[in-house]
Amino acid sequence: MNCPKCRFNCDETDNFCRRCGKSLKPGTGFLYSHSGIILLAVILGPFALPAVWGSKLIGTASKWIYTVVLLLIGVYLAVACWHAYLLATQAAQAFLGAGL
Repeated sequence: MNCPKCRFNCDETDNFCRRCGKSLKPGTGFLYSHSGIILLAVILGPFALPAVWGSKLIGTASKWIYTVVLLLIGVYLAVACWHAYLLATQAAQAFLGAGL
């Protein structure tokens, strides 16, 4: 097997190139495991979906479960932001109306 970056001849058992350090098996690192995806979901929310579908460590059923959960979290966050915006505009209108 050759490294896709530097074309160094690597063993089949290598996960990374011995010369340049490039991953020889993309989609198999920590961030593509269940723990890594949960960590990304906590940090990035729905923006962790590319890591979910790029993973070679989890099955298709798990990918769909993560997708549904992350999309529900995204919808919840969007609705919460909208309600916060409405509350802030009402407070600003009340503040400006009381000053007159």
